[in-house]
Amino acid sequence: MRPRGKIRVGVIGLDHNHGLMLAARLWQAGATIAAHHAAGPANLVAMRLLGPRARSLPVDAIIEDPSIDLIVTAAIPSERGDIAVRALRAGKHVVADKPGVTTRKGLAAIDVALEETDRRWWVMFGERFENRAISEACRRARLGDVGRIVNVLGLGPHRMGADGRPDWFWDPEATGGILVDIGSHQADQFLTATGAGTAEVITSQVGNVSVPAHPGMQDIGQMVISGGGAIGTHRVDYLSPKGLKTWGDGRLMIVGTEGTIEVRTNVDIAGKKGREHLIIVDAKGTHRIDCGTAKVDWAKRLVADVADGSDTFVSADHVRAVSDLTLRAQEAAGPWAAAPTEGGPA
Repeated sequence: MRPRGKIRVGVIGLDHNHGLMLAARLWQAGATIAAHHAAGPANLVAMRLLGPRARSLPVDAIIEDPSIDLIVTAAIPSERGDIAVRALRAGKHVVADKPGVTTRKGLAAIDVALEETDRRWWVMFGERFENRAISEACRRARLGDVGRIVNVLGLGPHRMGADGRPDWFWDPEATGGILVDIGSHQADQFLTATGAGTAEVITSQVGNVSVPAHPGMQDIGQMVISGGGAIGTHRVDYLSPKGLKTWGDGRLMIVGTEGTIEVRTNVDIAGKKGREHLIIVDAKGTHRIDCGTAKVDWAKRLVADVADGSDTFVSADHVRAVSDLTLRAQEAAGPWAAAPTEGGPA
C-alpha cells in the first residue's frame, strides 16, 4: 500500500475552469499532477498554472500511462463519459467535474466499465463540496436537527457571462441540458439532505427566455422530485442580474417537522457580508451557524480513497443516483411557459 497522498494525476480536458480548481485542490492534498491535455488556449493556461512537471501529452498517452492513478476531467460535458470509460478500462480511477455524463447511454457504458473493473468513478458536485454552509446544512439535516425532512427548495441562479462563453455552452447536446448540467447540484443536495437513495421526477420544464440569438440553449429549468418522504422543488437558470456582486444568489431551504435550515450560498442580500450563510430556526429560536472554521477537505479524502482503497469522498451509489435523476428529469422536461402575446391580459 503506497503512503497516503502519494498518487499521480492526469488532467484531460480543461474546457471548464473547474478542471484547474480540481487539479489545484488535489495538488494541495498531496497528489502529483503528472500530465495534462487541453485544446487551444486552455493548454497554455494549463502549462502556466499546473507547472513544468505536469507534461502536456496526447489523451491516449495519459490514459495509457501505467504510472497515473487518477484521471481528472473537465472536458466538454458530452465528452466526459467517453473519457471516463476509456480511463476506467485502462485501470485508472476517474473524477469528473459535474455533470459526469450527459446521456442515459453514456451512463450505461460507465456502469458496464465499472462492473468489469475494480476502479472508481466520482463526480465533483462543487456547490456542496466547496461550500461549507451547504455541506453543514445537509449534514445537520441527516442528523435530524430539524426533525424529519419533508421539503427541500433549491435555487441555482447563475450569471450568463455571454461574452466569455465558448461555443459549446449554447448547445444542449454538449452540456446535456440545464437540468443535467447545473441541476446536478440541486439533485445532489436533495438526495444528501433527505438520505433518499433515489427520487422520482414529478414534473420538469426547461426553456429559453432571454437568449433569442441561441434558440436551442436552455437558460432556465425546473424540476419537482419526490424521495425519502420529501418533495424537492429546484430551479436553475442563467438570469442573475448584472448588478449582483457574485455569480448567483444560490439558496437552499430544508424544511423539517421541527425546524428549518436555510443556506444563502454566495450572498446575504439584505444582511451579513460574505458568503456561506447558514441559518437554523428551531423550537429554541433562530441561529446563525459560523461555518468559517470548517475545512474544505474533499480532495484530501479523495486522495486517500485512491491511495488506500477507502470510501470517504462520495459513494458510487450516490454519484449514479444523481446522474440518473437529472438525466430522467431532463428527458421528461416539458417546455417553459410561453411568453404572453401582445395585447393579452395584463
